[in-house]
Amino acid sequence: MKKRKVFFSLIYSLGQITTGLFLHPYQTMQSLVKQKLFIWMTLLPSLFLSFLTIFWKLAVVPTVQIVFSCTTSNFVACDWISFFSNFVTFFCIYWQILLLYLLIRFTFVYRD
Repeated sequence: MKKRKVFFSLIYSLGQITTGLFLHPYQTMQSLVKQKLFIWMTLLPSLFLSFLTIFWKLAVVPTVQIVFSCTTSNFVACDWISFFSNFVTFFCIYWQILLLYLLIRFTFVYRD
């Protein structure tokens, strides 16, 4: 019973930190650097991008190409695949750079 509570507490904490890094990266990184327990979550955008890229290339793109036969038709979704992929990649790289900047900034501020 105790392991179950610890597991759900950990999942809840990770969800709260993820939401905080997405909505309020400045405040969340400040508290992460102060407490240092979940500092590894600074790499969350890179991990997200890695898993999404693998899922995207193995599941989404082949499915869309088979269902809509992108080689023979001019369906709009076939053209949007690369645009959406580039947008998500740009967003994750930009988010990662922001978090690394905030990590360095707050590390120097709270290094006492």
